Amino acid sequence: MQRLIPTIGLLLLAATVNGHGAMLTPPPRNAIDSTIPGMDWGNGSTRTGHIEPLGVGCANGTESCRPGQAVFWFSQGCTPGCASCDSHGQRIPNWDHCNTTRTKPFKPTLDPQYRSANRNATPGSAQDIWKFQPWRSPGLAPVEDPCGMAGGSPVPVFNGGEYTHTKYAKQGDLGSKVLAPRPTGITWKAGGLANASWYIAFNHGGGYRYRVCPRSEELTEECFARPEHQLEFASSEHLVLFSDGPRAIPNMVVESGGGKGWMRNPIPMPNFVGSDCDDMSGHPCGGCPCGSGYPGGNTPQEFPNPFGVDRKGQNTAIQDLLRVPSLPSGEYVLGWRWDCETSSQVWTSCADIAIE
Repeated sequence: MQRLIPTIGLLLLAATVNGHGAMLTPPPRNAIDSTIPGMDWGNGSTRTGHIEPLGVGCANGTESCRPGQAVFWFSQGCTPGCASCDSHGQRIPNWDHCNTTRTKPFKPTLDPQYRSANRNATPGSAQDIWKFQPWRSPGLAPVEDPCGMAGGSPVPVFNGGEYTHTKYAKQGDLGSKVLAPRPTGITWKAGGLANASWYIAFNHGGGYRYRVCPRSEELTEECFARPEHQLEFASSEHLVLFSDGPRAIPNMVVESGGGKGWMRNPIPMPNFVGSDCDDMSGHPCGGCPCGSGYPGGNTPQEFPNPFGVDRKGQNTAIQDLLRVPSLPSGEYVLGWRWDCETSSQVWTSCADIAIE
């Protein structure tokens, strides 16, 4: 495995954000709002929505990295094996979003060793409260759109599900339909190595993968999910990008069970931080199940935070070295998909690249 070469130096600054993430480089279509004068989500001065105004701070030490509203393109209410998402993103324990229509019980595919949260719970037990979340069966949860839905639902909801209307998109728009190609000038060599990065505005555990779809084809989940369109991770390390320099940390690619080739989020979910359950209105309710504490939570000893006490991983850019698939030369759309573990959400971004 090769070592990563830092290409950007980013520190995402603390901000009041709830469970959001996006591709950072190559610059995605989803960040197009960053080009609107006076609307700078990068420094946290612009906030999205009215129900729960949220801002995203992102800087490389002196300048804004300008991610726009990229972290507000997602799908929610997405249970693996369901035909579609239902837009209900409340964190309710053991919630199967299509239990009334299943013909047989659904069994998660993820090997328990790759969990990022609730690692102490016995698989299949009542304490295994996140068994129906996307990361427990990587890639099998449906999405509203492979490039995300603006605000994550057709109408604004609490818990980060609101999008600020701009000339480029409005609440409920589908990324593959409304976001125009955004030339990046980036060309990757077929079969070669390339860097890509994403960032966590606030963590919900889980894991992620990069994939491509030819720009000449309709951008569908089926296109991005084809085996030949997957990018392999080509290093045994992540490069975490802080303002005072990059730091390499070990990564963990799924090698057994379902989701082989996916990458586990390197930042563990601390108990009661982004892993609280919600009431049905979407407000955290003190533990999971509500008011009970968190009996199946993680312990630092068996999944330590790689950044220590002072840097808990919120608002953090993570760079990976990827192997570009051997595909015909042409224009492609690079997709990034993050399947969460402590929510029923899937975050997706799309960027324009060329392969030669």
